[in-house]
Amino acid sequence: MIVERLVATGKARFVFRHFPVRGDAADFAAYVVECAANQGAFWPLHDRYMAGDETLFTEAGLRRQITFEGLDYVEFVTCMNEGHSVPAVMASRAEGESRGVAGTPTVFVDGEQVDATFEAIEEAVERALEDTAE
Repeated sequence: MIVERLVATGKARFVFRHFPVRGDAADFAAYVVECAANQGAFWPLHDRYMAGDETLFTEAGLRRQITFEGLDYVEFVTCMNEGHSVPAVMASRAEGESRGVAGTPTVFVDGEQVDATFEAIEEAVERALEDTAE
């Protein structure tokens, strides 16, 4: 609903930042989706992790999904093994910490933290649009 009613209409833009909070598994998932993003498949992998797909924590399951998404497996493994996605994930976490993020989901509109409900987000976007129109 956020994308359809706020982003697609040009009222807002959606920016995703990693903030892995559940230890090594969350870090691993963030690294995976960043390596997948290098090949244009951020959201499919992200959504599978968020849906609780535990198979993506196994080499066989991850390989199957990477292949299913049509990604270059060698390029993906190189990204993971060489830690190419680590700086982006760590920078994202540091930014969240500096802004007082304590958990997920956390939403900011025009630099201000708002409740992560559609109603609160829509209201904050509309308020920000009014402020810029004045």
